[in-house]
Order: sequence, then C-alpha cells, then structure tokens
Amino acid sequence: MLAMLPVFLSILLCFPTLLLHSNGEYITQEAQFLERLHLPSAGPESIAFDAAGGGPYTGISDGRILKYVNASVGFLEFAITSPNRSKELCVGNGDVALDYVCGRPFGLGFHHQTGDLYITDAYHGLMVVGPNGGVATQLANAADGVPFRFTNALDIDSNTGMVYFVDYDSQFSVNEFSASLQAHDMTGRLMKYNPESKELKVLLGGLGGAAGMAVSKDGSFILIAEAITKRIRKFWMEGPKATTWEILKEFTVSPANIKMNAEGEFWVAFLVGDDTGSCPSQQQSPGLRITGDGMILEAISLETRGTISEVAVHDGKMYIGSPYLHFVDVYAWPSKSHQREELME
Repeated sequence: MLAMLPVFLSILLCFPTLLLHSNGEYITQEAQFLERLHLPSAGPESIAFDAAGGGPYTGISDGRILKYVNASVGFLEFAITSPNRSKELCVGNGDVALDYVCGRPFGLGFHHQTGDLYITDAYHGLMVVGPNGGVATQLANAADGVPFRFTNALDIDSNTGMVYFVDYDSQFSVNEFSASLQAHDMTGRLMKYNPESKELKVLLGGLGGAAGMAVSKDGSFILIAEAITKRIRKFWMEGPKATTWEILKEFTVSPANIKMNAEGEFWVAFLVGDDTGSCPSQQQSPGLRITGDGMILEAISLETRGTISEVAVHDGKMYIGSPYLHFVDVYAWPSKSHQREELME
C-alpha cells in the first residue's frame, strides 16, 4: 500500500463524527484486551479459522498467508499466492513495487466441507489452496472480459459451498486506492464462483468501493460494504426480491470488512484511524454488530491504535484485522452473554 495512504485516510475519514441514536446519545462497549499476536510483516487485512477451529489464519503484505499455532510457536507460513514469488525479495517486503511479484492476499474463507482455503489476492484474483497449504492456484483473474483490478473480500455460503467475492473497482489497483476515493469510482463488482462447475458470474456492478461482504446464514442475501459511498447494500439472492438490492445502512465514515458471527449477525469494521493511532476525535467506534435488517446491536471501543479493517468473532473472542499493523489484537467479546442491547437506528 502507498506509504501516505494512512495519512490520506485520516484526512478523509477522521473528521469528528459519531454514530448516534436518534436522541443524540452515543453508546459503546469497551472490549477487554487479551493478547497481541505479533506478525513478521504488516497487514493482517482479514482473519479466518479452519473447520477444526485452527488459526487464526491471515494474509500479510509480503504475500504470505500465515497460521497461528500457539503462544510458543506463533505464526507459521501456510500458503503463498504468487507462483513467481522469491523469498529473498519478498519476505518482510515493504516495497509496493514488488507487490505483484510477491502477492497481496486480502480476503480469506474456508470451505469447511473440503478444507480448501479460498483467497482473494489484490493482484492475482480469486485463488484456492488445499488443506495442507502451499502455492495457491488461480481460479479467475477477470469476469465478463473485464480484468480484476483489486480483488478484495470474499465469503463462502456454508449451505451451498458457493464462493462470493468482490472486486473493489475495475479502474484502479490497490496501490491507487487514494485515486479511486478521489475519483468517486463506482465500478466495483460482486461475483459468484461455483467450485464444482467452475462457473464465474457477475451478480452486481456499480459498487462504490467494494471493501467487504458477507453471506447471510440462510444464504438468502449478501451484505456489501462500500467504502467510497460509505454505506452497506443488501443484495437479495432468494425470495421475491431475488437479484434486487437496497441501501441497508449509510454512515459518515467508510465501512470495511463484514463478518457474520455464529448467531447470524454481522460485525462491520470501519476504516477509522491515522498513522499515529486513531482518530483525533476518539469518538468513532471501529466496529458495529448489526442485524441483517440493519439494526445496530452493539458498538465497541478498542485499545488497538491504528486503522482497523476487520472484527472477527470466534469462540468468544474478537480478532482485529488491519491493513497496516504488525499484529492481530485479541479481545474478549464484551457481550459474552449475547444480550441484545439494541441501539436505535
């Protein structure tokens, strides 16, 4: 990523803003910090766990996908996304000019029936690697004749095994992220890949910076985070509204990754933070728990200082992803009792 991008994000995103009730009250829950899982390079953009609960797995900026083993071992290399990758050039790489050679994995998702890990690499498109890791295989680098420019988030329907993913835009690469924001680019796409037939289909275009997505628990809809337009779209896949979409929620800051929890709710991360830590206002929650209807259930406050890209909840813990940090922070989920302290929309 461009060295100045965190600064640009701070200017764009960190005006004094609040997520407010209609009555003006700001409600948040402070997450309890548990531990920091250190990485050999920056950028744990997304978090995943395998069917056995192993992990977390995460991709980092030098092109590797790592698996956390335990406190004694830490992270070990699990997979790489670039077949031409050179350890000498890439390990610990911070040079964006080498990103294409080294790879840059963003979205991760396990197919729990097969054990395969599906990956969206910003440069190499949709990829997959087997349960034992290794060099990932490219499945697609274009759709409908239009090359992928910045393949970003993905999710897998646990009921059907279908793989859904987004291309942030069709005009700018990941290293031109700032330009896409300034241009108000609206060329992002949502796609579906069938692992059995190998068929790739574009479901929806015209997205304003497709930064995150998640499939609902029953597979009837998909939520898509748009960073440029600062909103979440709901795309219907089943029922009377199938193939149509609606604006589910609009925000004053940019949403990033969306992750569904075991209860079928969604954690939305927000690109809040600057190059020194967090927004000067200290008033914007980095993560919200919402329903599929857009109702806000919970806002969180974190000790983590830096731009946040993902809030992933697994086994009662919250794992925090980031495009820039050299670690994954782990918290206790504040709402352990799963009580629904519903916030007004």
